[in-house]
Amino acid sequence: MPSKLLLLALIFLSSPAFAIYKCESGDKIMYSDTPCHNGKVDNMKEITIPSASVSNDSHAAQKQLQQDKKELRRLQQGREKQQAHEDRQQAQRYKIVEAKKKKCAESAQRVQWANEDATKAPIKSSERAKQKARRAAEKHQLLCGAA
Repeated sequence: MPSKLLLLALIFLSSPAFAIYKCESGDKIMYSDTPCHNGKVDNMKEITIPSASVSNDSHAAQKQLQQDKKELRRLQQGREKQQAHEDRQQAQRYKIVEAKKKKCAESAQRVQWANEDATKAPIKSSERAKQKARRAAEKHQLLCGAA
């Protein structure tokens, strides 16, 4: 809308007056912006645009353009700020997921070691090693949701 208004203002500034010619040639009537070449000039009207209204329209168009640019900058800055916030949140979620994966891997390794210790334990301490392996597996299941 503002660009149309600006274009209209520029058109009016470039040609401050329009002339309309009514030409009669036989039984035909033609209207033109140039004088009649071979025909009777019936009526000539000149339309003038007051320079004050052109100036006001141009000023209003410039003011609207500046307001639109300001609003565009504000919206762009808001969008960039929102995008940066979303990027930070995504990075934070990624860190949390990676930390959980690392803890799950460490827990799985502890379960594996506890099971190995239980199978290699002497008969005298095998019950205690098996209990330790079960507890490690339970802790891993709580932490990672896997068996």
